[in-house]
Amino acid sequence: MGDFNHGHIQWTSLQSTGREDQEFLNLVQDSFLSQHVLEATRGENVLDMVLSSQMEFVDNVNICEPLGCSDHNQIHFIIKVMGERNRKIRYRKNSHKGRYKDMREYLAKIDWNNTLKNKTATECWNILKSEIDCVVDKFVPLKKQGKRSKKKHLSKEAIRKIKYKQMMWKTYRHTGSEETIAFIKKHLIKLQLKLEIQREATNKK
Repeated sequence: MGDFNHGHIQWTSLQSTGREDQEFLNLVQDSFLSQHVLEATRGENVLDMVLSSQMEFVDNVNICEPLGCSDHNQIHFIIKVMGERNRKIRYRKNSHKGRYKDMREYLAKIDWNNTLKNKTATECWNILKSEIDCVVDKFVPLKKQGKRSKKKHLSKEAIRKIKYKQMMWKTYRHTGSEETIAFIKKHLIKLQLKLEIQREATNKK
């Protein structure tokens, strides 16, 4: 965030008339940054900016009256920061590492005829279920349950586009192709627009 004095940039269309302004705009696009201030902050120019690497990091951007003797408008906005909470570690059975040979040997040693003799169907089922639970606990280890994605507000298509953008950026870093970077910029504009639409739709819920 700051006063960058690049007043010739049209942030809604990502175009510029000045050479230095165009160089700065290229830098912002090459770095995959998003500009959140779209209204004038001094006179008719957008001189103050709030840049972020993800659109959803900044919300509720408001341009307010200047403070004190300043000739720049105030910019009020919310930074969305999610702190890491102490969560209870969850475990689940790791079936890929189960000791199934030992499990079969354990079950083979049970005298099922005597165990289930003179038992009702319900009693037989309860005994069988109890033995199965026992061997699973004994021979199938636990593993930590992985975290689920927190990007609930993003559609599968948006997540796919983000991954595609990252892949194209890696391609550009290896090849240095101007065609690739031009394609990335075009793709980035569409992606930012789509993320903004989804963010607004999520906030209305």
